[in-house]
Amino acid sequence: MIIGYLYHGILVYVWMVVDEIMFNRNNNNNPGERLVFETRPRFLASMKWTILKLILLIVVFYLFRYVILVAIALENYSVQFVQLPLIQATYYLLLLIILLLILSIVWDMISWRQKKYQITTQRVVVKRGIIRKKRSYIHYSKLQDIDVDQGILDRLFSAGDIEIYGGHEHTNIILEDVPNPREVEDIIDRLTMGEEVDLKPKNHRIPKRSIIEEYDQKFKR
Repeated sequence: MIIGYLYHGILVYVWMVVDEIMFNRNNNNNPGERLVFETRPRFLASMKWTILKLILLIVVFYLFRYVILVAIALENYSVQFVQLPLIQATYYLLLLIILLLILSIVWDMISWRQKKYQITTQRVVVKRGIIRKKRSYIHYSKLQDIDVDQGILDRLFSAGDIEIYGGHEHTNIILEDVPNPREVEDIIDRLTMGEEVDLKPKNHRIPKRSIIEEYDQKFKR
């Protein structure tokens, strides 16, 4: 059974990778467009509810035995009045809760993996979706305003939401739980103003010193 689950999990992962490659291939950038910055939502910031689900799952696992014991006691007590399958019903209910929690946690993690933010020289792009791929974008020429929202927990994770207004209600896009949102906002502002942005680190070669030079430097009096 475990091998079967692993096999299906590998097939799902391979399908996701192939699907993402084909999606990216079918959504090439416009001529002259260059990718400047790419990121995903901050993992911990976007997994706040997932962490609560994980804690609940641990609690259910911990209380599983005690809940079954209570169900046994209640069934033994109620058998004098009416025949109720409390043990079996409680057992399957707990299994259902555990299964739903696990599926929800896995779904949240896959959703995070499939969400991507791209900033190009022409627009801001949001890619998301598991079964159905969806892409939203806004060109800098249509950009009206940018709003950054950071709560207390977001500040702890150095994350925040960036809402980009396009002048119309249906043209707004939101970048949720973006790492270092102020820096991302600055990048978008500079690109909107037509400035050149290059985030690739420059390689500055440091000339190597010979062994004799290092020896003289170390033991120089």
